[in-house]
Amino acid sequence: MPLSIDRSLRLPPDQYLPPSGPKTGIAIHHTVGGSARSTFDWWLRDGEQIGTAYLIERDGRIHEVFPPEAWAWQFGLKWSSARKIAFERRFIGIELASEGGLIERDGKLYCFERISPRCEKSRADAFDHGHPYRGYRYFDRYEKAQLDSLVALVDDLLGRFGIPRRRPDRPLDFHGEQLERFTGVIGHAMVRADKTDPAPDPELWERLTREIGIVAVNGGGAPPAAAPAVAAVAAGIPDDRPTPLDETAQLFADNVTELNKLKPAAGSLVKCLIMELERDARSTYIRLHDAVPGGHRVRYTFVRGRADLVGRLARALRFARVTDTELEVRGG
Repeated sequence: MPLSIDRSLRLPPDQYLPPSGPKTGIAIHHTVGGSARSTFDWWLRDGEQIGTAYLIERDGRIHEVFPPEAWAWQFGLKWSSARKIAFERRFIGIELASEGGLIERDGKLYCFERISPRCEKSRADAFDHGHPYRGYRYFDRYEKAQLDSLVALVDDLLGRFGIPRRRPDRPLDFHGEQLERFTGVIGHAMVRADKTDPAPDPELWERLTREIGIVAVNGGGAPPAAAPAVAAVAAGIPDDRPTPLDETAQLFADNVTELNKLKPAAGSLVKCLIMELERDARSTYIRLHDAVPGGHRVRYTFVRGRADLVGRLARALRFARVTDTELEVRGG
């Protein structure tokens, strides 16, 4: 989606700190408040140089409240002064306007820890984590427009500032000081055990992975050996490193299982596509999943190589439809 930035809400220069070194990370938060405007007004009144460069309203509007090159206090860490300053100033903060964690009383949900008709939240607007996460089972659900804007904004900032397209592989865990030198995308809750933002809805991290190539890395360290090498692809750089033999063998076995579910003619054409992707110097791999039994459709996940080749070769083979996640062969 085209990136549109609203600069109508702007903190005065004395309420944030000037640029100080390169930006090497992005931190995602939610406000535990009403609108983006109400959070901005609170920051304005507070005057403590607390805030994030961006606020995303429920309708998807992106407010830039100070330049992303600058910084303000966003984490509230208990580390030593020098260490927390070094950490804070290199992260660009993004807040999603949201009421955050919800409490349940007598079958009803309420925000802001207040049992009041004014704070009642519809279950249709809530995300059910299924079990408590840091004291809350239910959360205000982020709007689709917000996540659309978040994905577009993160993608833009990663490219503009040369920030690595990666995040810790356990996004709901507390990592604390293990992330002191981490570069990439994190959530507030990863460095504060008493925080819940962003909410534990897996859609947020799945969309960042699927749409802009954020790669999960072990405990904030190096990427797992079998992790998809999508960061370079997302940046437009072909990844032609060879796939490890054991990974290739497992991928082949998994794909055969899915191919056998399809109608034979459909399975043969999808197999042909896979072979074309892997042959010679292309070295491009996809993982099939969720094949329609006896049907013509199968979903896939890009693994490594050149993502653009999937669509190009599928169309050349006269597939009925191809998207970034699904292949469909003509029936017959």
